[in-house]
Amino acid sequence: MKQVEKWKRYELTLNGPEDGNPFRDVELTATFEHNNHSVKVDGFYDGNGVYKVRYMPEVEGQFQVITHSNVKGLDKVTDEFLVTPAEKDNHGPVRVAGKTHFSYADGTRYIPFGTTAYAWTTQPEKIQEQTLETLKDNSFNKIRMLVFPKSYDYNTIEPEIYPFEGAPKVLRGGVDWIFDAKDTGFDFTRPVPKYFQNLENNIEKLDKLGVEADLILFCPYDRWGFARMGLENNLHYLKYVIARLASYKNVWWALANEFDLMDLVGQIPLGDWDKIGQFVHEKDPSDHLESIHNFYDPPQHKDTIKNWYDQTKPWITHVSVQSDNVFLIPKWIEEYQKPVVDDECRYEGNIEFGWGDNTAQGMMDNFWRVVLRGGGCTHGETYIDKPNTNRPIWWAHGGKLYGESHKKINFLSKLLKDNGFDWVRPQATSGPTWELAVGSTPDEKKWLVYFGENQPEFELFSFLPKGKKYNAKLINAWDETIQDFDGEITNDEKFHLPRKEYQAMLLTGKD
Repeated sequence: MKQVEKWKRYELTLNGPEDGNPFRDVELTATFEHNNHSVKVDGFYDGNGVYKVRYMPEVEGQFQVITHSNVKGLDKVTDEFLVTPAEKDNHGPVRVAGKTHFSYADGTRYIPFGTTAYAWTTQPEKIQEQTLETLKDNSFNKIRMLVFPKSYDYNTIEPEIYPFEGAPKVLRGGVDWIFDAKDTGFDFTRPVPKYFQNLENNIEKLDKLGVEADLILFCPYDRWGFARMGLENNLHYLKYVIARLASYKNVWWALANEFDLMDLVGQIPLGDWDKIGQFVHEKDPSDHLESIHNFYDPPQHKDTIKNWYDQTKPWITHVSVQSDNVFLIPKWIEEYQKPVVDDECRYEGNIEFGWGDNTAQGMMDNFWRVVLRGGGCTHGETYIDKPNTNRPIWWAHGGKLYGESHKKINFLSKLLKDNGFDWVRPQATSGPTWELAVGSTPDEKKWLVYFGENQPEFELFSFLPKGKKYNAKLINAWDETIQDFDGEITNDEKFHLPRKEYQAMLLTGKD
């Protein structure tokens, strides 16, 4: 009998018809049964007469499989397999835990330390390999990435392969997103299996590195018509992607990058998102995390969330935001009673856009402030060597990192892991110490207090529990140093600090 490790992928491969349009003409599903519990899973066409059904089992034991199809040779095919225990490094998919944070399915800690490389899987093979090597050398455990290619400034080179059969009839510029998509040159009813095979192979490689693939399903930055396929084609595309990828345990579904901008430029209307979100939730047999991301124009959105999608919808598992309002993370966590990930809080870089010219210190500072206030955070880097460069830029293409903030983010990640922060309980979110970012371990035995650019010479941690005494270590987030701090810390006595930027203190309760 076949054996499949828990949370790994079962795959049934069948041969069937190639004529007509197998992507739309052939219906294929399979029922998986275990201990009188059954789940129905969509199959998909993988080209060259090959059909596949995939499933991620989450319980141990024996499973029976039977297929259902409108094609005789694909109908009533049976199989069985045995699910074995997960091995040491297999923690399963990331899930919501305790309403407002995450953990792996086996209970192992998970705090989102993300990065962004939108179109890295559509770059030349060498750049894809460089991207994986860069991730291997850093502590990022999530990457925001697109299914489709990206069209934007510094993203004007045509991809070597497209997701649907055909080729563009009109070669548009990198920011030409508004056009008549009635005849784009692509057949949206025929995905290109090779394109999606490359995508899933990279998702598998990410999993081996311990990196979650936060997969963005729709994006406004499009010059080919993939953002203008219409609801019917959109749902067929989603069915295909979910059938292919839901069995990968490290997949997250991000419904859109800047969903409200897609409406503003005439792509996907706001009224379609409920249908899309619910469809993804219903079609995914593995119940992966699901989010949707907002457009952010500070002059109009700085102090409002009116343009946000309704994050209370039951299919939205966590709040993915684009905002530099890092002070509001605890407010959003409390309001929605869901985890909050600030997936775009500006990028470290030197380009002409305000979202992409933050300093390394600013990017690092956002990470400390978001994470210590209970959220997850996502890094981005947008360095160019010259105007109109062809050198890959991490935020879009992946490749190499040229900045400094990722090193400091690695330092923070290790600091939290080494000190038992399974998740961060936000503390001191209001009151006289509002300028600090403060978080504790869930049991409040350890506290991490971040000063950022503030340089007090005398400080009082009035937010600490009364009657408790703490030993402390003085940390410099930028210099990546940790040293013992002389003296006890309580909630009612001021203490002296050296004046320097980007300091923090790690407090450990005395028994």
